[in-house]
Amino acid sequence: MYERFFNLKETPFSIAPNPHYLYMSRQHHEALAHLIYGVGRDGGFVLLTGEVGTGKTTVCRCFLEQIPQDTDVAFVLNPKLEVEELLATICDELSIPYIDDSVSIKDYVDCINIFLLRQHANGRHTVLIIDEAQNLSADVLEQLRLLTNLETHEKKLLQIVLLGQPELQEMFRQPELRQLSQRVTARFHLNAMHAEEVGPYVYHRLAVAGAAEPRSMFPANVIARLHEISKGIPRVINLVCDRALLGAYARETRVVDLEILNTAAKEVLGAEFFGTKGLRNWHWHPAAVGGIAGALVTSLIAMVVFLFVNSGTEAPVADVVQSDLPESPVVDVDMPPPSVAAAASIPAEAETVAAESPAPAPAEPAAEQPLSLGELMQQAATPDVAIAYVDLFKTWKLAFTPRINGEACKHAESVGLGCLSKTGNLGSVRHLGVPVMLKLYDQQGSEKYLVISQLEGDVARVYFNGEEKQADMKDLDTYWRGNYNLLWKKPPSYHGPLEPGAIAPLSKWLAYQLDVWEKKPNPAMGRSSYDPVLVERVKAFQRSVGETDDGIVGVSTLIQLSRRVDETVPALIAAEGGS
Repeated sequence: MYERFFNLKETPFSIAPNPHYLYMSRQHHEALAHLIYGVGRDGGFVLLTGEVGTGKTTVCRCFLEQIPQDTDVAFVLNPKLEVEELLATICDELSIPYIDDSVSIKDYVDCINIFLLRQHANGRHTVLIIDEAQNLSADVLEQLRLLTNLETHEKKLLQIVLLGQPELQEMFRQPELRQLSQRVTARFHLNAMHAEEVGPYVYHRLAVAGAAEPRSMFPANVIARLHEISKGIPRVINLVCDRALLGAYARETRVVDLEILNTAAKEVLGAEFFGTKGLRNWHWHPAAVGGIAGALVTSLIAMVVFLFVNSGTEAPVADVVQSDLPESPVVDVDMPPPSVAAAASIPAEAETVAAESPAPAPAEPAAEQPLSLGELMQQAATPDVAIAYVDLFKTWKLAFTPRINGEACKHAESVGLGCLSKTGNLGSVRHLGVPVMLKLYDQQGSEKYLVISQLEGDVARVYFNGEEKQADMKDLDTYWRGNYNLLWKKPPSYHGPLEPGAIAPLSKWLAYQLDVWEKKPNPAMGRSSYDPVLVERVKAFQRSVGETDDGIVGVSTLIQLSRRVDETVPALIAAEGGS
């Protein structure tokens, strides 16, 4: 109802689990990594739990977009089933034929086993995902355990992912389910967002919906109040923000102030949960959502008033900006990783070095033999992501002092860079071709951070806790689950992936950079229209660098282009240089 007034192309705060709107906070990234890592194991169970509204289903939808094409998925949304009903649902999801009138549990299991063996012989994998798994009965859980017994000599044939509320973890701790618990290969609990993550979450969703200036719509003091109200629960944030935009629309203002936000919270959550001092003791429950009918009536009245006042005039039109949807958070998305630790967690020596040496040139590789990662992690431990970001900025010949500059990704924005969080392997790191920060886990399961500045074969020049060394990457899989962050040169006009037919300032920048890459004598800015001629030039570039030639200009394509035309972009592979 308010989308046209705010120049949005769709509703930004829908509670539907749309993976395009997933803000990859630190813990959401961890949850996604656990799902991907767990499914990569040979059979067993993967558990993802969290309170109501923390984004479990959205993470799962994003996970489904990352599943390889050689994987078949059965997704069960209603777990309140008897054993026979569950087996029938699995067969339906996997298109396994059976005759309804004469099927026993044994018949179902035999059909599923035959299907799994056939898929395994064809080199395919099968995954069963069950949402709201805390509602599974003991009999159904036991049947699921028996399904994981379907195997060959080499591997289990079925991987099971269970999504549920915290009660699911308690169920697995029961003595009678100890056999089930022993088959869990990965588990993760999704908590509410921290205060510093609420702002980026809100601004991310507004940007995806096409907002030109998201920060101006929800000022900093409103974001702080929003965290107090929502306690960091994404679903509550969405409900309150949606109603707040309706309230701003009714008042014909494009800025949500504290009064509008507090009124929206009262109408959405109900007076019994909202006192004059804020929501201090409430616990989120779906039944708490009230006042929706009143909100709809108010919005309808406001819409009539707005149309009447503006009758005969054109709707306000903002300056043309890029408004395409961003790509998948893991494949190509420009979203900040979680906020880094405050300066209090940074050793004074590390900050002093960063402040006094803003742009040290990378030293020549050490003459000694490369250390194994195991040896390196014993010698130097970097448990603080902020220190690792100091090292990552150093590879760009830039200084970053957390105490002075604040959050790493906000500082990156201020110097024309973007932050990118991804999950992949060393091959994808080589393909992107810029320095990366890896999250590693030592043998005790503690997090460590390692910055790779250059890579040659299996030997890398690395920064570990501010110290430069050479490391042998052969045993990387022992300590790395595929999580990495990087910095990239962000065009000043970039607001999201550029799709064919769009009108955006990025088209002008793109035409000039392609002229440079094509070595044209007089590079020139193009037009604001991303027309078919420019699309074909982009596709040719994408093919030449190993990208999918879809003509969509996302972060990955921009990284490949910038590191070939911009000498200030550091090269991961030394032989490539800066061009």
